[in-house]
Amino acid sequence: IECHLVSGGYDYLMKFVTAGIGEYQTIMERLTDMDIGMDKYFSFVVLKSPIVKAHMPLPSLFPM
Repeated sequence: IECHLVSGGYDYLMKFVTAGIGEYQTIMERLTDMDIGMDKYFSFVVLKSPIVKAHMPLPSLFPM
């Protein structure tokens, strides 16, 4: 669903929604087999999302 170039110890952050761990593993195996320069990956499963916002109006972030 999302892919972001990030700073720090990782190059990219990718966000997936899958039907389960098996489907996720299949996606990761396909990405690894594509030889696109992905040497290793780390997985984190979201347990809870206390705040989810699709957008944030700029005036609320930077009031004038």
